[in-house]
Amino acid sequence: MSGHRFFITPELFDGAETRFPVDISRQIASVLRLKTGTMVTILDNRGQCRSVELLEIDSKHTLGLPGLIQPAGGEPAVDLILCPALSQREKFELILQKGCELGVKEFYPVITSRTLVQESRGLDEKLPRWQKILQEAAEQCGRGVIPTISTPVKWDVLMKRLTGLPGYIFHEKVNEKGFLDDLNNKLSSGIKQFALFIGPEGGFSEEEVTLARQAGFLPVSLGGRILRMETAAIAACAVSMAAAGELD
Repeated sequence: MSGHRFFITPELFDGAETRFPVDISRQIASVLRLKTGTMVTILDNRGQCRSVELLEIDSKHTLGLPGLIQPAGGEPAVDLILCPALSQREKFELILQKGCELGVKEFYPVITSRTLVQESRGLDEKLPRWQKILQEAAEQCGRGVIPTISTPVKWDVLMKRLTGLPGYIFHEKVNEKGFLDDLNNKLSSGIKQFALFIGPEGGFSEEEVTLARQAGFLPVSLGGRILRMETAAIAACAVSMAAAGELD
């Protein structure tokens, strides 16, 4: 499929001609400065894509002629759920971007006892920005579906929400090794969905680790070095996807 990729609504995707919305038209005309005749790819966020030849280009109205509908590809065979604690904007947005590139399907931001933000009130306002970051990352890296992200919730609420799902909580005070061994065993047994819990800069409290154990999640380590939050999130995703055969 062609280089530039754009997610559009299913109604626009399914038409006999493609009329790009204003924001994408502006990007095509004024940012990318594409020319008529250029081929781009449109995606419907349902796992389908089409090549489109640009016929008319304007910052408010861009028209294209779409080709056949095809599978979009780019989606892992496993559903990876990443649950990062809230952090500074730059760190958190980096985790979203790189997690999307590595194949995360769902993000569940979480408020823990050591996160800088302790109240969920007002965090709904951040969702559109986070969703935009995930859309742009998905377009850039060749995903067929944009990962979803939920409104941040407190640790105990998240534990109840995800109880029953295989999952790993990364904690620097865990001495026993076994993350890869346990994950490989679960993957070999046929699991297709699992969660990773990444703590804030100060780490998880002992109470939070205990609550995670009670919910069925396994405390594990990423080695003998203490990793920064964003490093731990990216490393955990990369190791998980490699174990699942998604980085071959």
